[in-house]
Amino acid sequence: MPELPEVETIKNYLKRFVVGRRILNFENLNKKQIKVSENDVVGKKILDIERMGKILIIKLSGNKNLTAHLKMSGQFLYFPRNLEKGDLKYARAIFKLNKGYLVFNDVRKFGWLRVGNEEIQKLGIEPFSKKFNIKNLEKIFKQTKRPIKLVLMDQRKIAGIGNIYANEALFLAKINPQKPANKLTKIEIKRLKNSIIKILKRALKYEGTSSRFYLKPDQTKGRYQEKFLVYQKTSKDCSRCGKKIKKIILGGRSTFYCSFCQK
Repeated sequence: MPELPEVETIKNYLKRFVVGRRILNFENLNKKQIKVSENDVVGKKILDIERMGKILIIKLSGNKNLTAHLKMSGQFLYFPRNLEKGDLKYARAIFKLNKGYLVFNDVRKFGWLRVGNEEIQKLGIEPFSKKFNIKNLEKIFKQTKRPIKLVLMDQRKIAGIGNIYANEALFLAKINPQKPANKLTKIEIKRLKNSIIKILKRALKYEGTSSRFYLKPDQTKGRYQEKFLVYQKTSKDCSRCGKKIKKIILGGRSTFYCSFCQK
């Protein structure tokens, strides 16, 4: 599932490709996923693209907002040319613009696109916001005995972090993913906060992780998968101590860590 670095990268590309374009036509190819009608968007101008957590916000003229969640396999692809049959195999929505096409693809059909921003109200703090500080993190962690990795992935607590970057940040911070959140010391919380920011910035530099479905709007891949510290490195040598990376299942998700460095 695309996480903060992937969604932020998509946002940045879409701002370059589609902001200022007018929507001339709209096709909804899956009404279960796409809760948008022609009346909502046709004739509207795309004013801006924003991101909150893993959610994209498409701001339109006429005081209309579309929100989109890519879930497991969603993609926003931009085509500056006419569409061909091969472009539409997994298309769920097509925006014809006054220059080019914006296509919402989704192989597994878990993503969604809708009018309004109700889902945004449920999100926790943003890692790049002023609210992402030691005091607020202490408050969040103190309230639960759940494993720290699961708390990091809870979008109601912290918005934007998923499985990949939770694994990476905990490794960098030398914190065991199974440790109860309320047992973290202030020093560990500070180290974790700094590690989260460092990992997310590094992933943004490489424009996200393309381990499965993630593509940028220009249909190229991100490169952070080439820089993994611990994610998907089962039985590989730890880059710090040389011990073998372990894999466990935590909250139904694969979790990778060094049992020596992350005691």
